Amino acid sequence: MISKKGATALRTRQCIAVAVPLLVGLVLVTGCQSSAAGNDTGGATVTFSAAASLTDLGPELISAYGTETGSKDKIVLNIGSSAQLVQQANADKAPDVLVTADTPAIDGLDHLDEFDRMGDVATNKLVLAVPATSSVDSAAELPADATVALCAPSVPCGRAANSYLESRGLKLARSSEEDNVRAVLTKLTSGQVDAGFVYATDAAAAGDKVKAIMLDGLAPNVYPLLVAKTAPAGAMEFAHWLEGDSAGALFEQAGFERP
Repeated sequence: MISKKGATALRTRQCIAVAVPLLVGLVLVTGCQSSAAGNDTGGATVTFSAAASLTDLGPELISAYGTETGSKDKIVLNIGSSAQLVQQANADKAPDVLVTADTPAIDGLDHLDEFDRMGDVATNKLVLAVPATSSVDSAAELPADATVALCAPSVPCGRAANSYLESRGLKLARSSEEDNVRAVLTKLTSGQVDAGFVYATDAAAAGDKVKAIMLDGLAPNVYPLLVAKTAPAGAMEFAHWLEGDSAGALFEQAGFERP
């Protein structure tokens, strides 16, 4: 089993291309580590679309996979909200490997039958995040004039937030809807809002900038794994690795839980 520290310290033959969503558009961040710099990997290209809550973990998973297996395949990572990833797939830009932040998201795929439904790779819990100095300890304690950021209803984190608010009979007087969970976190850590509904892993990624308030009675989000039936063999190999113990340990270190 590769530790998080070991996975990032060891050199790998894996090339990584990451599309990271910002407040405006996408920025493509590329990087390649090789035991023989400048050599072509000689493997296949595998596209991996993952929910925004995997922004930090995605590159680590790819790096650890290359280090552990010695695969020469190039894993191209595309990060976005689950709704965006499904829209891309429906626009003839289907990935080889897909991980969304809940199971209802994949119901939006026009051609779900063109994917093999693998297992679930992780679960995550929605929390209410507030500034670390805040005295708020529950959603009910939010001031009436508080501005709260949450994901759009079409996005898994938005579905979960709205489900919680409805179950508690709570209404937000002032809210800001965002495209993905990382946009919510950015609004909070930059002081643009007073609170935000994010995943526990995103709150943890913010370190001492925020305080996470657990939400009772809310089922965790389950992250399904799909592989396109037309994908290269390396896609299935990568998917099986994502279901294994090494990847599971990295998920847990990032604050996710095993399904």
